[in-house]
This record gives sequence, structure tokens and C-alpha cells, in this order.
Amino acid sequence: MNKQEIVVEKHKGVATLLLNRPNVHNALSGEMMEKFKQACEELSNDSEVKVVVLKGAGEKSFCSGADLGGMSEDNNIINFKKHVTKYRDCLLALRKMKKPIIGAINGYALAGGLGLAVSCDLVYAKESAQFGAPEINVGLWGMMISSPLVNSVGQKKAFELMYTGDRINAEKAKEIGLINEFFLGEEFEEKVYEMAEKLSAKNPVALSLGRESMYMIQNMDYESSLTYLRDQVVVLSRTEDYNEGMSAFKEKRDPIWTGR
Repeated sequence: MNKQEIVVEKHKGVATLLLNRPNVHNALSGEMMEKFKQACEELSNDSEVKVVVLKGAGEKSFCSGADLGGMSEDNNIINFKKHVTKYRDCLLALRKMKKPIIGAINGYALAGGLGLAVSCDLVYAKESAQFGAPEINVGLWGMMISSPLVNSVGQKKAFELMYTGDRINAEKAKEIGLINEFFLGEEFEEKVYEMAEKLSAKNPVALSLGRESMYMIQNMDYESSLTYLRDQVVVLSRTEDYNEGMSAFKEKRDPIWTGR
């Protein structure tokens, strides 16, 4: 895979998935979205990778959304649908990931970039980061980003962001639940990878089943969710890593996970 616009680096169980078009604020071209989807699928199935960190190259932007220049070159309905389908596939690839995803927001996360950010399980930002859904300002509406955005901050706050097109800073983003935490620039990378390494030491089977369960129950009624979660506990209790965790606890030693 050509990794010029999508770069994957791996170190001790942590994979960094880098959006690498800093000259255009990491805007998403059609080809870039295809590579992003492929990279997500490969990382999801890589047994050596325990956690994925999604970040943008450069100092200014995480991702500014779709490459509007590329979209306007041939705007017939068939080609436009193909283009936005590629973005849908990026969001689905994040959703279907079998391991935790940490969003590391180093700058602007706007439009489709906001959608990528809020599709991560955990989101950490630089103090200087900015978030927004400015599509309304050019006569559009961030249709697909509204789904993960509502799940993250609720309908009222999502409406406010999407109706106004205004940007919010990292402090406000934390206040409304869009991000987990923000850090000063000099400690940002350290804090992000500190969390990634912490998660990479956990039982990967429990992380994967737990992540899937958290998303699956979002649209279930209470009784159905409890029944589903009960069954997931039974599944987890039949795994090798569950037994290893129990043995390690009793023997007062660190567990050795196998991913089975």
C-alpha cells in the first residue's frame, strides 16, 4: 500500500495511524480515504497491534475534512455519491475496529475531521486545538458526522455546533463531552502515548469484546442490553486470557496475554 498520505507506524503494540497531507491541513481526498479504510482493516486484524492512535501530521491540523477542491472537479451525482461513500466507509472502518482507538487532536478538527475525531473511543487534544462543523457556512450539512457527534455530545449540543458552524476550543470541547482531556503542547504526545501504552497492557480479548459491547448496546432497550451483556460475559469467561488473568491475580504476578 502506498503510504504517502496514510502512514502507519508500530511500536510495542501501539500503532500510529497518521493522516499525512499537512500542506492541505490533512484534507481527505478520495484516494486518501481508500487508503485510510484499508489501513484500518489491516490494523484491526493485526494481532501484534493492541491499540491504535489516530493523529494528523503537522502542527496546525488534525484534519480539515473533505478536500473540497477535489470534490468540485466533477460534481455529478454519481461521482459525488461515490466520494461521500468513501467517507462513510472510513467512519465504518473505525467503528468496526477490533481494538481501542485514541484520537490525538493536535490542531483543527473540522467537518469530516470532526467526524473522525468523535468516532474514536478516547479523544485527547492539544490545548490549542479547535473543533467545528462548518459545513452550514458553505450551504451544506454534515450529514454523516451527525451520527457519531450525537453519540458523543447529545442532540442539543450537536445541533448547536451544526446550526451555527462555530468553532469551539479544547476547554469547551471537554466541557460538552466531545473530548476526554486536553494538554499543553509540550506534554500532549507524552500523555497520549502514556494512555496508549497503558491500554496495550490490558487483556486484548476483554478490550475487544468490551468495545464491541459498548457500541452494540447504544440502540438497545435496557432489558435487551442487559441480556446481551450477560451473554458477552459468558463468552469472555470461556477465553484463555480470562483464565490467565484469574491465575495471574491469584499468583500475584503480571498476566501474559495471548489474545485468545
